[in-house]
Amino acid sequence: MLRKASGDHYFWDPAKEKKFLLQLDEYLACSGGKHPPKATLELWAAQFNAEFGGVPAHGMTLYQKKERMKKIYRGWKALQLRTGLGYDPSTDSVISSDEAWQSFIGVFKKCNHLRYEGLRNKELYYNVFEKNHAAGASEYGSVTMPADSSPYGDVEASMDYSETQVDLE
Repeated sequence: MLRKASGDHYFWDPAKEKKFLLQLDEYLACSGGKHPPKATLELWAAQFNAEFGGVPAHGMTLYQKKERMKKIYRGWKALQLRTGLGYDPSTDSVISSDEAWQSFIGVFKKCNHLRYEGLRNKELYYNVFEKNHAAGASEYGSVTMPADSSPYGDVEASMDYSETQVDLE
């Protein structure tokens, strides 16, 4: 388990965060949407320590960061739907009255920085926390099958009905 010495904590700068999001995205794409187990997070932590130095990261450090990023992404999604808040794409910031913002932050406490900074790496956040990574037969749920597909697959498409005769008598 992660232990912190007083005053020591793992610092997540934008480069570390982006690298972690890229690793998660790649892992999810290869694993059919399953999040990495503890052993994989420990391996990644060792790679982070070798690459970035500083206060050592542990698997639990990465797990906790993933959970915080998930909350931040949910807050970002809620911001997009919230009445009384606007978004300025040119500055990547939220436009709102202080009262509306305080109401939002009352629910999404970890998202205060989104008002002025926006969400860096939005596409990666989407890929990691929202995108469907399943493939093959598991790609679609029973109610999400695409409209242009058939439950019979390619069998129906390969059948030739041109010579079919029907006797109506």
